[in-house]
Amino acid sequence: MFEIFKHEGLVIETPEQKITQLSRELSALRAERDRFNEEAKTWAEKRDKLHEEIKKILLEARGFRDKRDELNNEIKFLKTIRDERLKKRSETFELLKSQRQKIRDILATMTGRSLKSLEEEIARIDWKIQTEPHSLEEEKKLVKQVKALEAQLQAHRQIEHTKTELENLKKEAQMLKDEIQADSSKIHELAEKSQKFHEKMMEELEKAKALQTEADEMHRKYVETKEQADAVHKKCVEISEQIKNLRAPINQKEEEERKKQQMDLRKKNRERRFRKTEKRQETQFRRVQNPG
Repeated sequence: MFEIFKHEGLVIETPEQKITQLSRELSALRAERDRFNEEAKTWAEKRDKLHEEIKKILLEARGFRDKRDELNNEIKFLKTIRDERLKKRSETFELLKSQRQKIRDILATMTGRSLKSLEEEIARIDWKIQTEPHSLEEEKKLVKQVKALEAQLQAHRQIEHTKTELENLKKEAQMLKDEIQADSSKIHELAEKSQKFHEKMMEELEKAKALQTEADEMHRKYVETKEQADAVHKKCVEISEQIKNLRAPINQKEEEERKKQQMDLRKKNRERRFRKTEKRQETQFRRVQNPG
């Protein structure tokens, strides 16, 4: 039984009563601490689950990013090829311009006679030189005519050769144009695919961002609840220390009482053994005095 002491109208608690009161408080605080820890654990689990989901989403986003970058590298390569073809086509146009000017320059030096007419005239004069007698002066004149006609003939041949080159350049320019258009079409197609992958990546990143905001809130609640649990645990430690300090003199007194009881018990046992021995000796003495 706990004793309650009264002094001038005040009730004074005994150490045992104080221990009982503190033990009840400690039990309630431990329950409260455990509830906070359990709640903190729940917030941590929710946060970690969101982090795992975010990790998967970011992995998906990286996949879209890698596909986008792969397409962008292909686009970059195709643009380099297209730029080279554009440069080559520009150079081809310059050559076309140069060849056309060359034809115009040659035509400016010509008399307007046809190739066939020139060939026939040259053949006629050659035949005349070979079959008819001429004075040296006349022959020189005819040879000079042939050279002039051959120059005209060579001009015709240059024009034909230049026209052939011109046609080849036109074909090359057209081929380059077709290739450039094909490159542009492919670049446009790849750019659309790249944009789609970019949009998918951004969608995933937005999802991750939203979930991260939610995870941050879960973490905030976890920290807040854990701090509450730690604060209550600190109170538990303080009260446990108070109980320990209150129990110390009681335990000491109980230990002293236990030792005293043991000493008393040992003393009683010695006294009992002594009485038994004394009684046994008295009995033996009587037997000796009265043998029969």
